[in-house]
Amino acid sequence: MTKSPLLARPEIQAELISEALDSACVGFIVWDEDRCYVAANAAACEILGTTLEELLGQDVGAHTAAGLDRLGGALESGFATGQASVERFDGRGPVEVFYATFATKTAGMPFMATVIAPLATPD
Repeated sequence: MTKSPLLARPEIQAELISEALDSACVGFIVWDEDRCYVAANAAACEILGTTLEELLGQDVGAHTAAGLDRLGGALESGFATGQASVERFDGRGPVEVFYATFATKTAGMPFMATVIAPLATPD
């Protein structure tokens, strides 16, 4: 089967990745060197019990009950995985998540990105 050369075009790839992240069932969050959220997909907002508008600019880890100490290590090494207990912004109680945090570049600038997935279905 021959693949279309159009799929390899950078703008097509960017759109495909963007749509995949927007509709993913795992949360995807981007944060800056000041540890502030700068972008998130809908699943991240649902997992964290917040809206995008409420999340942006908040401190990463401000709602983390366990695992906050690992943020520094992720920043130093550029990669970390683990589990954390996160207090939802809407007060529905904590949610246990698996996370993978890694250094990346967005728009040519250095950022950190975190993928989160609940370990159990939220209430």
